[in-house]
Amino acid sequence: MTMPNLNREIPWFFQHIENYYHLFVDIRFNNRDIIQKLIQFSLELEIQGFEGLIFTLYKPHPRRIMFDLRRHSFDQGHDFKNLNLVLTDEPMNSLDFVIIPFGYFKDEHKFRLSVRCNDIQTNFDIYSWAPSNLFKNVKSVIRIANRYLELIPLDDYKGYYYQVDASFKGNETGRLFDLTNHLVELDKTIDAVTKKSLFEPMDLEIKTLVSKSNQFLFELSQKSIPLDVKNVLRELERLKFNIDSLSKEEIFNWLDDLVAFYSRET
Repeated sequence: MTMPNLNREIPWFFQHIENYYHLFVDIRFNNRDIIQKLIQFSLELEIQGFEGLIFTLYKPHPRRIMFDLRRHSFDQGHDFKNLNLVLTDEPMNSLDFVIIPFGYFKDEHKFRLSVRCNDIQTNFDIYSWAPSNLFKNVKSVIRIANRYLELIPLDDYKGYYYQVDASFKGNETGRLFDLTNHLVELDKTIDAVTKKSLFEPMDLEIKTLVSKSNQFLFELSQKSIPLDVKNVLRELERLKFNIDSLSKEEIFNWLDDLVAFYSRET
């Protein structure tokens, strides 16, 4: 199945993050004169007019998922170093790099992106996705057919930059836990043919993600918050300090209980 506006197969991650606002960076590596299979590259991202958290996701190998979470203040840059990709024998290799923002965009925002690789020539396109939440609970109504929108580079005195349109929003920060829970489910996925785990274990990475989420969400919290939310934050703090002694299942049972509690209180 293909997406007409992309002229390619649906990205591997789409079914997992369709309901999140996200940026999809389609990076292409010219493999015509390269012998080695494993290459390293870096991605530099600078965002103006945004505050929140930035979650990144990519797959350097069919059995490996890599992700990261960054705390972002206004007008800040991020350098994602030591990224890697296992090349195939095709003359052109593609990599889907996902950026999911949790937070708030100003009306006048800009972001710049560059990909660097010493071993191979690269180029990329950027697309934005805004989920349609209309009628999501009404099965009899046809959902609006969204599509990826290619972002066209603009120019100023500092060089090329990008902007997303007004339909694109930052995701609510609380939804980060939903995404983490989904990663746990992916970690449990079994290959239908081999009956083995589809992906390499992500236990340590997921624990690190939960720890970062707790830390960063505390930093984003405002001082004047309702008492019930303070209670939830205290529970998150307890989880943060106990995370190293808990199993993955215990961590996510804890998170599920918190989500259920918060839902009742709001």
